[in-house]
Amino acid sequence: MELESIGYFSKTHGVKGHLIIKADKDFFIEDVKAVFIETPTGMAPYFIKTFSENNNGFIIELEDVDAIEKAKTFIGKQVHISADLIDEAEADFDWIGYEIIDKTYGSLGEVFSTSDNGQQVLVTVKFKEKEVILPLVDDFIEKIDETEKKLFFSAPEGLIDVYLSDI
Repeated sequence: MELESIGYFSKTHGVKGHLIIKADKDFFIEDVKAVFIETPTGMAPYFIKTFSENNNGFIIELEDVDAIEKAKTFIGKQVHISADLIDEAEADFDWIGYEIIDKTYGSLGEVFSTSDNGQQVLVTVKFKEKEVILPLVDDFIEKIDETEKKLFFSAPEGLIDVYLSDI
């Protein structure tokens, strides 16, 4: 079986061992019965008890992971599923690796994650040690240089500042 990464475990959810997956690919959630995690001896399957979508990504409950202490060991690990469960029909342009250059802030860094909230594509960059999520809507895109993999962006006033503040 060919496996493909769909994202990573970003944090725990609650105290019973649930985890949040930040996904960067569309997949058929109802068909996913197991996820695969890299271990020192290879890919290990973890069977799913519950799997649902929320605002932060996907909440997953794995068999044999029933406490927050166990769940914490998964944070940051890549999540793989069977490649035939990836929804290629909805896979739009791949923004991963594109440098985002904002009109005000200059280079914000390279896109390391994308998602689609149903209204627009969202890209995530690491800028000044903070994750910044930007909506890719025509009004904010000034120019795209596919050869150099650069996207020239004009973020609305205050959008980037929200991520940089320590409130």
